[in-house]
Amino acid sequence: MSFGENSESLQLMKRKLALVAIPLDIRGGAETILKLVAQALARRPDWDVEIGFLGSQAAGDAVGPLQDEIRRSYGFGGGKAMSELLLAPRLIRHRYDLVFSSHTRVNSFLAAARSIGVLRSRRLVARESTVLLDRFNGPRALAYRALYAAYGSQDMVVAQTSYMNERLRDVLPRRAIDKLCTLPNPVDEDLIVKMSTEMLAEDDAKMISRRPQIVWCGRLIEVKRPTIAIDVLAEVRRRTGEDYELSMVGAGPMEAELRAYAGRFDLASRVNLLGQRDNPFPLFRASRAGLLTSAIEGFPNVLLEMMACRIPGIVTTPCAGDLDTLSGLEISAGFGALEIADALLKVMHAGDRSALYGETLSERSPGRFADMLLGAPSPYPGGSQ
Repeated sequence: MSFGENSESLQLMKRKLALVAIPLDIRGGAETILKLVAQALARRPDWDVEIGFLGSQAAGDAVGPLQDEIRRSYGFGGGKAMSELLLAPRLIRHRYDLVFSSHTRVNSFLAAARSIGVLRSRRLVARESTVLLDRFNGPRALAYRALYAAYGSQDMVVAQTSYMNERLRDVLPRRAIDKLCTLPNPVDEDLIVKMSTEMLAEDDAKMISRRPQIVWCGRLIEVKRPTIAIDVLAEVRRRTGEDYELSMVGAGPMEAELRAYAGRFDLASRVNLLGQRDNPFPLFRASRAGLLTSAIEGFPNVLLEMMACRIPGIVTTPCAGDLDTLSGLEISAGFGALEIADALLKVMHAGDRSALYGETLSERSPGRFADMLLGAPSPYPGGSQ
């Protein structure tokens, strides 16, 4: 081995090793945060980063582009319950400086694996994706309580909001409560701004040119309440007589139901079901208002993405904690279509609010978030609990 090769090998040996564990190579709120952390660490010259997917590789590039420096490893099957056990042989081979995950059953498995020595990591951080016991009850809630019982060997358990922090205190064991802190989600503003300036697709440009668009983004599932968005569109048009369209970005099992529902209101030509988009940000940027209608969220990252695209007005239901800390956002008084329409009309008639978003976005850089995962003091009031 030459001196140069030996020097390079020593340099690689000194690099810190991070594992970011994700069930599947899919797009979603938690997956976006995990990817942002992986990218923030990979940009640092002293870190070697691996994203470990529990399931097999999905068709296409579901998680999106990553730096060449980030390695990917895959397991088998659909990444569902018990697939985390197949992660064990991959863990034994390495000693990590950071292991980070964000799904409760993965968090639980990694905590147990560290307790018995299967996982060797200088730092283990678990992030909570949602307030599970607000969403589920019965046998499923009991199963989640059993998963939480394994927590405790982590160095940090991350809640996204102060509300989530308080709810977790009802289910975590004492040894885990002592590690609990609140860290607001990061957003890569620079990347989103860059992606938002790409040219609109021809069909989108035609859609934008014919009427002002209200953009909604999320999975087409019950908890996101996409039918309420159509109710809101109907109410806004009824009250104002103005001809708006609703552009819905996302895929899911309710698509056929939504088409039929829009037809029932004679709004089939005013509701655009656009499916999943690799880059919805040019459409966000060109829309008149952003809308979120969810019943409950851990924290809706799409709001931060809409803010980064400088949508003139953004409305959300009170579906998560700490939404009142997002400068310029309008929160509806309740979850009904009339209350959401009130908030939407308020932002559409009040002028452009996008200048107010900067303060929120500047506090949420991925690099800053990664620093806090590594133990840097939180700059947020009540960040450490």
